[in-house]
Amino acid sequence: MSNLIKDAFDKASLIKDINERNGIILNYQKYGSLDRNEAIRKIQELRINDKDIAAATAVNLAVSSTPFNQSTNDQIVGELVMQRNILQAKLIKRQAEENNEH
Repeated sequence: MSNLIKDAFDKASLIKDINERNGIILNYQKYGSLDRNEAIRKIQELRINDKDIAAATAVNLAVSSTPFNQSTNDQIVGELVMQRNILQAKLIKRQAEENNEH
């Protein structure tokens, strides 16, 4: 896969992950509704597949660790917010690098 195609795929993947988390977060903030299983699945998916998320999670878990089945909805949404913020920072950095290349 060429770098251009890989970069486009990575950028699209970041945007997809950000939008998925935004949807869950906004639904919870607006309606108080949370599909806990879906939210936990999204959290775990990025913990496994994204090294920056894994590193941030390791730091947070070293300070305080609550199993998902004992976590409040606010705690679960809080982790989604953290993940979204990291993904957004990565996207901004990637876009800035692209702009500097052109």
